[in-house]
Amino acid sequence: MQIRTILVPTDFSEYADHALTWALQMATDSQAKIVLLHAAVPISPFAFPDSVYLPELRRVEEQMLADAEKRMAECVKKLGSNTVVVETRVVVGAPVTAICQAVSREQADLIIMGSHGRTGLAHVLLGSIAERVVRQASCPVLVVRKV
Repeated sequence: MQIRTILVPTDFSEYADHALTWALQMATDSQAKIVLLHAAVPISPFAFPDSVYLPELRRVEEQMLADAEKRMAECVKKLGSNTVVVETRVVVGAPVTAICQAVSREQADLIIMGSHGRTGLAHVLLGSIAERVVRQASCPVLVVRKV
């Protein structure tokens, strides 16, 4: 199987950065491009008191997206000059859904993502985005743990 497009979801954590390092090496070896994806969780108006107006929430969401775009550019800049094409995408949506939808949209052959490695109660309460992506994605998923 030829790998042409590697999807790398990021939450800007050190775990996601570690996965991006792996993806960069794999993309270099296979001459693939990387699509770096950040899914910004939508702001629900129901989570705020009545004193917060919808236009203000929209401004907050727009600022959140602008900040994410800026952080994506910083991620790409940190990679330095290399021969790998890195494209960035910022979308609004639940992370698992956004990642799985991006697989089809970007025609990704592989997802490489980090894992926080939570165990016990934290895993039960918070769940694992990586685990859910492994179960739902329509392409192979490589989960990279930082040890």
